[in-house]
Amino acid sequence: MTQEKQETRQEEVARIRSYLASQAVRRTTEQLVEALREAHHQFLAATAAIPDAAFRTTPKEGEWSVADVLVHVRTIAALDERSICGVLERGEQPPDVADVLEHTPTNATREQILADIEALRERLIAVVLQADPQAHLDIVWGHNEFGKMNWREWLLFARVHTLDHARQIQAIFSVLAPSAQP
Repeated sequence: MTQEKQETRQEEVARIRSYLASQAVRRTTEQLVEALREAHHQFLAATAAIPDAAFRTTPKEGEWSVADVLVHVRTIAALDERSICGVLERGEQPPDVADVLEHTPTNATREQILADIEALRERLIAVVLQADPQAHLDIVWGHNEFGKMNWREWLLFARVHTLDHARQIQAIFSVLAPSAQP
């Protein structure tokens, strides 16, 4: 039996960065949008599986609840919308983005947070689909791990980020599931 070598974080970042650069060029704008929409649907499905009783419960001290994950995703969706739309509509240079791990606790309901995410995604998608697919590719802004990316790469990164948090929600649920039963 062979043992697979565990990928280091540096290797994972390099693999994802390569994927973003190659696929952002290769795919049409419509394909990029469809990839984001599919990731969003997976995120919604993972969220829907969480009972209300477990929504604000953390698996253990210091970890995020599903509510925390949703607030984080909403924060990033707002950054995506503001940055990408600013580039495409006004040719603005967005600021670099540090990894946003902090979250602001909120009393917003699951439905309110999801409605915010949905509105931000729909505005982003509408602007992207109206834009020239080659517009402003010279405008790049940085992520602290994945480096400088143009709007097409950031759009595809939104897909990766959304899927990552869908998996995180599934992992949280797997820990909470036995205690979340009515």
